[in-house]
Amino acid sequence: MRTTTRLGALTAVIAAATLMTGCQEDQTIVDGAPTASTAPTSAGASTAAGPDGSDAGRQEHLTEKGGYVVQGSTVTFVFSNGLRQSYDVGQPIGDRTSIRSGTGRLTLGRTTASWVDLPGRTTIRVDGQGAGTVADKNGVIVVAPDGATTCANGQGLQFVGADGQRAAASQNGAFFVDESGKRTSYGQPSAGGRLAGRFTVCDAAKTVSVNLYSDVLFEFDSARLTPAGKTAIASAAKTIRSDVSGKQVKVVGHTDSTGPQSANQTLGQKRADAVAAELRTQVPGIQLQTSSAGETQPVATNATDAGREKNRRVTISYAR
Repeated sequence: MRTTTRLGALTAVIAAATLMTGCQEDQTIVDGAPTASTAPTSAGASTAAGPDGSDAGRQEHLTEKGGYVVQGSTVTFVFSNGLRQSYDVGQPIGDRTSIRSGTGRLTLGRTTASWVDLPGRTTIRVDGQGAGTVADKNGVIVVAPDGATTCANGQGLQFVGADGQRAAASQNGAFFVDESGKRTSYGQPSAGGRLAGRFTVCDAAKTVSVNLYSDVLFEFDSARLTPAGKTAIASAAKTIRSDVSGKQVKVVGHTDSTGPQSANQTLGQKRADAVAAELRTQVPGIQLQTSSAGETQPVATNATDAGREKNRRVTISYAR
């Protein structure tokens, strides 16, 4: 009872923080009808296009920071900190801007989406800046446009800045490799350092995930690990080593949409396998399952260099 009361109080506190995310609508929907339309809130927005036109069944409404993706009856909310949250609304979405189904209501703008289920147990919202809120039975997550994340759940109130400060790397945060590619740092890059990955524990799905960025991990258009890539994987391994015993760890390769979809699927698998092989040397006995999502799970628009760079990544994840 005491834990429930505490979580309820924390949820109320963090829900109030949603007012600070600056979720500006780029299209206002009233009962399914657009009442106003303005330019996208961030450069490089993709309003309704699959990657390079190769997948007409998937509509990406993404900027370089986030937004949402529609495929069939599923909408995936994409946040600026790399968090992806998917919901099946129970019926095909298509080009509709508002859906009321037997499970809840979905409202869509150019790069803004919100979902509320009928019992009110789950609400989720994201805008074109990748800012928004996830609230469900596990707690509440608030993500700011710069990736700063606040979370209230059974572990209490947690906060991590966009640069990874104010939280241990084992909980949340960003890490960097130095210019030589031989050392990592948390929170702040050294001179000439590059962002190598981000840890996300504050996840509504109770999943720990580590996003490792391919431009640091691999040589250009290759699955061959760079020295900096090996350093980044060693750093990730050190962080998760004590937490993965007896758990199955998933390693998924992701690409941007440049080139044939089949080639991207193959490259994603090769990169996932390369990371898994390196992880096995760092964490003996680790249980790994590798796969490729290819270009199908973008976290940013594929219309710009910056967006494509974010989409090239390998994700390591496991149940908390």
